Amino acid sequence: MNENDYLKQIAALTGLQHYPLQGPWGRKSGSVIGARDGYVTTIGLQRGREAKLVILLRFKKLDQPELVKSAVNQSTAVPKKHGKLAEVGNDFLRWEWKYSFTKPKAGEVAQLADALRDSIKQVAQGFGERCEHCTSASTPALTLLNGVPIYICAGCQEKVHHELDQAAINYDAIVPNYPNGLVLGTGAAVLGGAAWGLIAYAINRIFLYGAILIGYFVAGGVLKGTGKVTRFGQAIIPALTVASILFGDAIFYTLVVMKHQNVPFSSKLLGAVLANLWTLESKGSGVPSLIFALVGAGYALYAARKPKFKAAFQALGAPGAVSGSAPFGVK
Repeated sequence: MNENDYLKQIAALTGLQHYPLQGPWGRKSGSVIGARDGYVTTIGLQRGREAKLVILLRFKKLDQPELVKSAVNQSTAVPKKHGKLAEVGNDFLRWEWKYSFTKPKAGEVAQLADALRDSIKQVAQGFGERCEHCTSASTPALTLLNGVPIYICAGCQEKVHHELDQAAINYDAIVPNYPNGLVLGTGAAVLGGAAWGLIAYAINRIFLYGAILIGYFVAGGVLKGTGKVTRFGQAIIPALTVASILFGDAIFYTLVVMKHQNVPFSSKLLGAVLANLWTLESKGSGVPSLIFALVGAGYALYAARKPKFKAAFQALGAPGAVSGSAPFGVK
């Protein structure tokens, strides 16, 4: 069964509507979208490294989102074998059901959506078809905001556009602090490299996720120091990430020499390892380390993207009708 027919079947079973090309995930098959008992539900498919069905359930904003998480986890009606609670915010929860070849049965998806909605009714309220921003204007129709269905009136849409335009102006006006960014980024690289080397020595292996984490850590340090995304930051972040992992390898080799030669640590020993690092890398696990370093640097560049101050509003099309391409939405 193709994705469109599959989502149409889910729509029929849930009492919601299927909207091709629309929804948070930017797929041609679109999403199943609608409101039941005031709770806005979006169901769709995602394909990346893993295929998964996603249920996005939205409710009125609350101060303690952990109550929603607890309610879902404690509910005996929510089948835990059908995926997991991936994220909870102050006005949404996202459930992910990973699969390999066969999509989850449509009937089980519909039952899961109902169970999730019922599980949070005691802790979170549904919307009353009023604008979520001003809470006064009657807004019976859902509107997509960057692909996510919300209740928002025309006046608040204009207000959101104005606020984002002002935020973009304020961001551009920030004067970057390059020295501070370099210091914090270097510090993050040193700490990340030390952790990389020590962990690699302790367990005698390296992990790709470790390189990604270092890239994220370095990017966070540089951006916090500079105060904004700049060309300077985008240039030094991957360089510091690669340097951090190579420094971690140097620590690893230093610890190996200390163990086998029974010598104490010294700056001279570390310096000798650094001077011969390329030879050691070429004979040891240097190739995986460099590959992981480049992956970590690529992720660091991705993390150092300039924020987008844009809100794309889109009306939901007629059920089953093909509408314009959906803006990039939530993960």
